Amino acid sequence: MKRAIRRVLTAAATVALALPAFAQEPPAPTSDKWRPKAGVYAEPGKNFQLDCDESGGLTIDLGRKSVSGYEWSCKVKKINDLGPGSLKVEMVCDDYNLAQNLNPRDPNWDSRQFNEIMFIKQLDAAAISLQKSLNGKLKDPPWRAAYCPLSTQRALAEARLRAEAEAKQKAEEAKRKAEEELALKSAHPQDGVYAALGADFEDRCAKLSDTVVAFAKKSIVTASNKCDIRRMRVQLPDTVRINATCTLQAASGPDAVSVQDPSTTPDRENLMFKKIDDKTVVLWIIKDGRFTGDGRKLSYCSDQVQRAYAVQHRAGKQTRN
Repeated sequence: MKRAIRRVLTAAATVALALPAFAQEPPAPTSDKWRPKAGVYAEPGKNFQLDCDESGGLTIDLGRKSVSGYEWSCKVKKINDLGPGSLKVEMVCDDYNLAQNLNPRDPNWDSRQFNEIMFIKQLDAAAISLQKSLNGKLKDPPWRAAYCPLSTQRALAEARLRAEAEAKQKAEEAKRKAEEELALKSAHPQDGVYAALGADFEDRCAKLSDTVVAFAKKSIVTASNKCDIRRMRVQLPDTVRINATCTLQAASGPDAVSVQDPSTTPDRENLMFKKIDDKTVVLWIIKDGRFTGDGRKLSYCSDQVQRAYAVQHRAGKQTRN
């Protein structure tokens, strides 16, 4: 499984190395030092076009200090000019196949890196000679690579742009979601037992007969309804609007009010909390399609009540199990 995942990641990284400049001829270098064209190369032969199309050869981008091949990738650290059209490139590489072969019992094989060198020599306008070390040693002879056709470079550039756009969109979405979750956590009241202030406040707290808020468990129990939270959103920094499925409790008194089904409300929301401070909230239950009135002001019960509720909740859960 790790091997399959790593192949997918390597392929994605290879595509990401393609440059927008592939869609046209790269500009002339500003210095006399020769550098290979940024792009994808493959070994000439019957599989040349296939290797080009599948990025199965070699991707060189010295401008972005990167070189990669099949299931390996390197970050360029230093470029040495050996002569006209001849380079020695010093790199730090990830090569999980090499790491596994050297020490399959190494628990950190997938993060191991290797110091490698690559010799690159210009042969003609489109071809280069390459020789790369393996675990720091030059074991394989030089081989010839040709620059893939511009149509391939354009396709890879377009794929890279799409991948970058998708990655940017995902990053922005993740950031937005994280910000929303942070805002939600700061806006919603802390979980626990609440009751309306009054002469019997302590009694209703002790009997757990008023309101129990459990955002962590997607549940709210009001004085007369048990609600399962389906969706929440922050309207203001201190206000949470809720879409919940609520059921009128059998033990409710004659003054109990059923919570309206969210599918019949304008915003598909039927509960709303406004946080006054860490110990005080206002709860609205929607009626006739709107949140009306001043709401019901609730205060957080004592720590002793919160502990009693936690013990009772655990006991009830164990009994059900």
